[in-house]
Amino acid sequence: MDNFFKKHALKLKAIALILMLVIPFFLYTAAMQGSIVQIKLLLALMIGTMLFVLKKG
Repeated sequence: MDNFFKKHALKLKAIALILMLVIPFFLYTAAMQGSIVQIKLLLALMIGTMLFVLKKG
C-alpha cells in the first residue's frame, strides 16, 4: 500500500487539495437547504480529506 501512495503521491495531493477547496461550497449549499444528511456526509468527507492530508501530506 505504501508503494501505491509513493507512486501516486502528486495525484493524491492534487485530488485532496481540490476536495478541500470544493467541499465547503457544497457544504454551504446543503446548509442553506437544511439537509442534515448531506451536511453530515460532507463534514465526514471533509474530515477524512483533512486527516489524509495530515497523515500523508
